[in-house]
Amino acid sequence: MRLPYGPVCFGQHSCLLPSAARHTLLAGPWSSCSHPTASQRPRGKRSQEATRKIHLSQKAPHTRGQGQRLAAGQTDSVPQTQGAVDDATATEAMGMGSWRLKGAMDPPFEGLTAQIEGLWRHMLEDLRLYPMDRKYKYMDSLDPERTAGVWGYVDIKPPERKDPRWPRMQLENRCYQSTVFRKLHLELAHRQDGLQVVHCVMYPRMEYDLPILSFDMVGKDDRVSLVCIDPCPVAMDRSLPPVYVTLVRELQRQYHLDNNRSIPQWGHEIFSDLCIIMRPSEPQEVANFIKYAIALTQAHLQISKQTSTVQSNRASRLAEITKANQRYSEQHLKNSSTRGVLAAAFTPEVADEYMTRVMFDSE
Repeated sequence: MRLPYGPVCFGQHSCLLPSAARHTLLAGPWSSCSHPTASQRPRGKRSQEATRKIHLSQKAPHTRGQGQRLAAGQTDSVPQTQGAVDDATATEAMGMGSWRLKGAMDPPFEGLTAQIEGLWRHMLEDLRLYPMDRKYKYMDSLDPERTAGVWGYVDIKPPERKDPRWPRMQLENRCYQSTVFRKLHLELAHRQDGLQVVHCVMYPRMEYDLPILSFDMVGKDDRVSLVCIDPCPVAMDRSLPPVYVTLVRELQRQYHLDNNRSIPQWGHEIFSDLCIIMRPSEPQEVANFIKYAIALTQAHLQISKQTSTVQSNRASRLAEITKANQRYSEQHLKNSSTRGVLAAAFTPEVADEYMTRVMFDSE
């Protein structure tokens, strides 16, 4: 089944970023959020490593104009070898690849997962695996002791409704890291009674002044019932850098997104004023959210490639960023709904451990 949204920008391919949003990235203003442009950064070994090539055959720009073009997703065409498959086609063909829950999730959840992971792999040339305990990579309420083996889960027969083990709950996690991001977390949750969740958090390293981009899409009974996305601020006053304010507002206008749900009490201290939380009423609203999530992720990654470590008022700013990250995790741990679902499927102890070590850890 083909999802109702178009291609995502992979280098020279079509881009979900609208023209006004691309102009925002072209124009900056990087200086207003204490992020120097490529031409202003020191040319040390670490800086060169952080801004190296986006394609294997194309070096990263070191002038302001080239850096702005890269941030806008307007890279020069890269020659491909004969018979090569471009990234967009490969991502669409592979879908969720080797995810265990491939085929169990509904198409919108599979599509969003594949596109986000594809963006990470394509745009972050220094992407590598995050050291996650293997017991969290896949969790099954029918096999809490993990005796079935890596692929044994396929042989586990789902229980009938009258069985006390019903409904079966499966969790799958993938975590990556890079020079700028300390942890990139994608989680899929599937419960036998129809509950489905895609959860994503992109944690920047503390020395980078970037928001914590996160989103959730929840489904039940064959429909998407709740979506939430926000570039959560790392400022204690919940302010975002001007470039994000302009960008997010333009993307929300382009994709006709507006809130129809109130922010939960635990989220008031961490979400920005531009947080989107809504209950989609029709398929087009789901499609618009998916396009928005992909476009915002792409822009966030592009901005991260233009960002250097904090220099101005370094000690005080790093302290504030660290405190904001801790606040982000602490407030999310107050989400009783998430904790309740996990505790019911596993145990309260496992729920606490999973939430603090995998979902909302802080350095």
